[in-house]
Amino acid sequence: MAKADFTRILIVDDEDSFRLSVEMALKMQNDFAVRSCNSGESAVEMLKKDQFDVILLDNKMDDMTGLQVLEWMHSQEIQTPVIMITAAGSEAIAVEAMKLGAYDYFRKDQLDIERLSLAVRSVYERYLYRRQIIERQAEKRLLKEKQKELDSLRLFHNTVNSVGQLLEKNIADLQKNLKRYEADFATAATEPGAEELKQLLAELRESVDVLSSGVASMRGLSSVVTHKLDEIQIAPRATEALEKDGSLPVG
Repeated sequence: MAKADFTRILIVDDEDSFRLSVEMALKMQNDFAVRSCNSGESAVEMLKKDQFDVILLDNKMDDMTGLQVLEWMHSQEIQTPVIMITAAGSEAIAVEAMKLGAYDYFRKDQLDIERLSLAVRSVYERYLYRRQIIERQAEKRLLKEKQKELDSLRLFHNTVNSVGQLLEKNIADLQKNLKRYEADFATAATEPGAEELKQLLAELRESVDVLSSGVASMRGLSSVVTHKLDEIQIAPRATEALEKDGSLPVG
């Protein structure tokens, strides 16, 4: 059984003697878990089911070329690093493979197991480093989006408070005036039109009370926003790093 910290390698080559000799040599390194297959189609089926850390991929195969395997991996967003194995005079194939995402390439006639082992380790380390950078960039975007959300909530909170305070003051003044008008008209109940005016004042008071209730609800929503602001907080260290130079803390 392979150890968890072994680098998992898939060798794809239809030349049995070459594939088996490379597989055996890598297994003797004691830090690689190696599997192999003899066609591009077999590689695709294995990649659908299993994950690997590095793929050694021959290009010239009868059923499906290495470039076609790379194209399929690209379409499926499989990021596993690939080292292409090419024949002599196939530099153009190697260049095309690099464009499709291959990390490195070796000529089959110049293959040296020691160099290949070093390349496998180097490629996997580069892949891990790239993935770490991508993850940090994603975290950075998330922090910025979170900061924008906080800024929007704070702006909304401050606006609601300011408008609410102004409305409450005006409503209080209006209620005070209505109370005075109602008292004045109460002493002039026999005057022509007094009852009609009292009815209008009563309707106006009802409207003011509805408005007052609405403002109270708005202020209540502001309290909810305040609570939300307390819950959604960016870690001080991350915030400080973003404000300083837009970078993320490491470690």
